[in-house]
Formats: sequence, structure tokens, C-alpha cells
Amino acid sequence: MKGETMKSISIRSKSLVAALAIASLAMILTSCSSTVPTDTPGVERMGRYVLKQYGPELWTVLGYRFANSQIGDEWMILEVGLSSPNGQSAKVTRDDVFLRAPDGTRVRLATQSEFNEVYGSLRPVISKANVNRDPLDYFPPSREECFVQFFVEPGGGVSFDEVTVSDRRGCFGRLFFNVKGGIQAGRWVLGIDQKESEIRIPFELGE
Repeated sequence: MKGETMKSISIRSKSLVAALAIASLAMILTSCSSTVPTDTPGVERMGRYVLKQYGPELWTVLGYRFANSQIGDEWMILEVGLSSPNGQSAKVTRDDVFLRAPDGTRVRLATQSEFNEVYGSLRPVISKANVNRDPLDYFPPSREECFVQFFVEPGGGVSFDEVTVSDRRGCFGRLFFNVKGGIQAGRWVLGIDQKESEIRIPFELGE
């Protein structure tokens, strides 16, 4: 009887282990299925208004939910998360970041001085953006959170013209672009140039 009991326990234990393994595999497959390839190689969709591109130097996650409601406005607000692959680091300067409009126009990232000049009129817009946004925490949880501080509220601290990320840091922040003539519906591209690679994330406004 003892032998039979021990044998039954062993069988049940093996069955439990197998069941847990199957459940774990199902969870992994489910989590992977939330990432959807796009028509741009290397760019994947994480949500309706969230895209990512993991380059060899720089990992970039873009959130454009609020920007999609800004058709006609002259200042586009984008949410961004930046990090680097294992063993890598990257420096992103203000001059590295730009937009390409649907008509092909290149729009550079605004300066802090330009942001200061229009901050009064942008305050209510920024308040709306604080609510209408998506989380961008798609980096490994072990990475220390930091800020992309290209822009700060006037009197709210010091802005910087560059941010350095690594495989230990994931930085988040906002990008402000002054779009002359107003934001058009259509296909935009967020671009970030690096020494040996580039980030190009196309996104559609007015969907």
C-alpha cells in the first residue's frame, strides 16, 4: 500500500508540474501575442496608440494617444520612453530628434526657450495631455526609471539638451514640436538619429 501511495503521489506531482508548465507557456504566448508587427520592419504595436522600435543602440517606445486629438493644433505633444539593449548605452541630444510630416516636411524638436514663450497658452493643453495618455513601461522592471528632461515648466527646474540611457536605465518624458500651419491628419514619423543606427517610427494621426 505504501508503495502504491507513493507512486500515486509521484504521478500527481508530475501531472501538477506538467500542468504548471503548460499554464506558464500559455501565459508567455498570450503576452507575446499583444505585440503586433506593423508594415515597418522592426516597429511593433503595443497598443492602439503605442508603438516601439528596439534598435541596436536605442530602445524607443512612442505614445501618441493625445497627439491623435490635436489635428489643427500648432504644438504636437508626444510621450516617449528610451532605454538600451543589454550591454549598450546611448546618448540622445535635442538635435537628434525630429518629426517628418505627411507632406515630407522635417519638424525639429523645440527648444526650451520656444517652449517657455508659449507655455501660458499650452498649460490647458498639457493638463489634458496629463489625462489622455498611455503607460509606456515596456522595459524590464529592473531598470532604474529616469526622465527625458528636454522640457520643464518655467521655474520648475533645469532642462537638458541631452539624455543618456543604458541597459540599467529607462527614461520617460514628453516631446514638444512646433508644427507650422497646424497638425495634419496622415502618416507622421518620429525620428531619432544615433551614431551607427536610427529610429524611425511611423504613426497615423486622425485614425
